[in-house]
Amino acid sequence: MLLSLRHKLPLTNMSSKLCYYRCFVTKKNKTEELWLWGSWKEIQAEVLEHYDEGADAVELEMINKEQFYETLSRP
Repeated sequence: MLLSLRHKLPLTNMSSKLCYYRCFVTKKNKTEELWLWGSWKEIQAEVLEHYDEGADAVELEMINKEQFYETLSRP
């Protein structure tokens, strides 16, 4: 998949730091909510994988560690 410069994800010095994100993947007018954690490189790879699988849009919302773990305790 080719991405224009506008769609390329920025390189940062966060590549090895643990990051937590709430992710919304939209495909064919249906949106799925996911919770991601890992290094920034891993998050970028996950986003690109969703686009490779046909996602129309992938939105990330940065959250903190506590917010991430709160979601694990929800039924």
